[in-house]
Amino acid sequence: MADRREQGAPGAGRPPATPNEVSRRAVVAGAVATTAIAAVMPLGHAAHATGADEDMIAFLLLSEALTGVDRSVLAPEFSAAPAGQDILGSDPGVDPINVKNEYFAWISVHDVTSSFGKLLQLAKDNRQTLSAIVPKVNGTPDNDMKLLARSIVLLWYLGAWYDPNDLKNKPEPSPTVVSAKAYTQGLVWFIAGAHPMGYSNLQFGYWSRDPRNLSNPSDPNNPKFVTPAKS
Repeated sequence: MADRREQGAPGAGRPPATPNEVSRRAVVAGAVATTAIAAVMPLGHAAHATGADEDMIAFLLLSEALTGVDRSVLAPEFSAAPAGQDILGSDPGVDPINVKNEYFAWISVHDVTSSFGKLLQLAKDNRQTLSAIVPKVNGTPDNDMKLLARSIVLLWYLGAWYDPNDLKNKPEPSPTVVSAKAYTQGLVWFIAGAHPMGYSNLQFGYWSRDPRNLSNPSDPNNPKFVTPAKS
């Protein structure tokens, strides 16, 4: 039968959609329906990739050990597992900036030696004794692991990627800035109490105050997020 529509009805005069055609109205309707379902669905039913979360927690533990900076700074929305439960079951959180995910993805793509998986496993095996991670990294005969660990430290502090092979073979390796987000989130700015050119989230007039010394536990401005430097 011919497609009949009442005169003046919405869409009157337009040909019917073919089976393979996706109309704008259908897309919008589907998006609205999906949003409505997500809004009323219990949070406990959300998709949850446990293995991926465990790897992210291991990455945060590894990064805390390597950088000396508390995981609550590296992942502001981190939520520790209840007392008595394995820390690998913690929720890494999704903070507004979420640079940890960007770093994790970047390392996963650019690690060509499978060292990242080994470092994550090292963190999992030493999750109760993070202080053992750095000595074990330094003591391993696996040079690729050591170099990747250095690259991870530089990534967190500078927001830039130093290829492990460049660290090994070039006296002056050229870094790659991972993203604009990474540029602004380098830990070096947090430690120094400063900010990169063109970006600042500090209060107006911050320059009139003495910089905090995060390596000095007696400094009243030290939030104790950073492991004290060893002399």
